[in-house]
Amino acid sequence: MDCMEMDYTGEVIFARNDVTKFKVKQKININDIFLNLIFCNVTDNCLLLDIGTGNGFVLSQISEKTGKQVQLYGVDNSEEMVKIAKKNLEGKAKILQADINNLPFDNNNFNVVTAKNVTRINASEIFRVLKDGGVFIFREYGYGKGLVEVVKLFNNRIIRQRNPKYYVKNLTEAGFIITKFKQFKIFRKYNSAQELISIVKSFPLIQDFSIADETKILKRFEKDATITSDPFILVANKIKGGK
Repeated sequence: MDCMEMDYTGEVIFARNDVTKFKVKQKININDIFLNLIFCNVTDNCLLLDIGTGNGFVLSQISEKTGKQVQLYGVDNSEEMVKIAKKNLEGKAKILQADINNLPFDNNNFNVVTAKNVTRINASEIFRVLKDGGVFIFREYGYGKGLVEVVKLFNNRIIRQRNPKYYVKNLTEAGFIITKFKQFKIFRKYNSAQELISIVKSFPLIQDFSIADETKILKRFEKDATITSDPFILVANKIKGGK
């Protein structure tokens, strides 16, 4: 199902900000793995584009932790999220409102392109704006959308479920060489079922989500708010002289 857009205003923005503050018990931090891959692929004065940048989390981490002078760019199709990213980055990156299917950049422009939790990437556009030898580093969730047990409760109403092989196929067809692909199974323990509800509200997951659905989640996870997350990380290279 791919029929629903989320309006990143009001309650949604509040929910997205709220979930970043949750203290989750987990043995593997997928964000650390993703960011370390990025850190290993940036150099002084290289150009990096983060697509679907949201609140600018990835760009802020690069700016704060690499110790390198990376030229940072971010795009998002939401006017509200662009405003938030600009505020969070405080001039450390150029943030633009743009359609990821029509990126406002020249061919062969960036050394690195990143995307975190962006379900609908455009492989051809990413390939176009990357320089020869450039790299695309992608972090997303599998069919369980990072909330496997929640997804099972609403199996016929899940928005934009993707098999990871879908991305491998699209990127390969666009001309990329896949140099790394790894899927993870991570058990994440939240403090309450209410935290899970906040996560569900923070991104497009369940079509026509309602109070009755909230009650269903509360009942299912009232004693133990542990869920299985199914993220994957993919690295794709634009080989010099390729497509």
